[in-house]
Amino acid sequence: MLRLLLTVSCLAVATVAWLNDFDQPVHFECPANTFLSHVNSMHNNDKEDRVWDLGCAAVPLEEAITQNCAWTNYVNQYDQPVTYQCPNEGFITGMASVHDNGHEDRRFQFRCCDVAGTLLHSCYFTDWENDWDGILDFIVPSGKILRGVDSFHRNDKEDRRFKFEICDIHRYP
Repeated sequence: MLRLLLTVSCLAVATVAWLNDFDQPVHFECPANTFLSHVNSMHNNDKEDRVWDLGCAAVPLEEAITQNCAWTNYVNQYDQPVTYQCPNEGFITGMASVHDNGHEDRRFQFRCCDVAGTLLHSCYFTDWENDWDGILDFIVPSGKILRGVDSFHRNDKEDRRFKFEICDIHRYP
């Protein structure tokens, strides 16, 4: 009985392997033929920063080969909004950011790729996916792809809120 209780207790404890420590950079790139499908982040009020865990999924097309992959420069200044959308028919395959203790904020970069002969359509932005100082745990719905990110920072909270642009992807007829 004790062994069963310990096993159940261990399974109930979820751990996340964060990609960065507070106040440290994060840099994450999905493998070929995948896209950024999971964005998980936790805020700490003492550090006034977030740690990140990111995940990837296969592009939701048969035999999808990613191409034309490129990193952006920083898409925002500290304490300023992030309003980013991959150009053309691109989708997000990576994210990087750096933190500044003076601003208690992050600047972001994104990596975009595309798949030849495809079209992104029926795109929309989600609602805000996190509250101030709260957990961000966004998973792209099945069959969709991540195209853009919208975020804003509030100095009185020293945190950001995030929403995401998701799309359908299809091959040209």
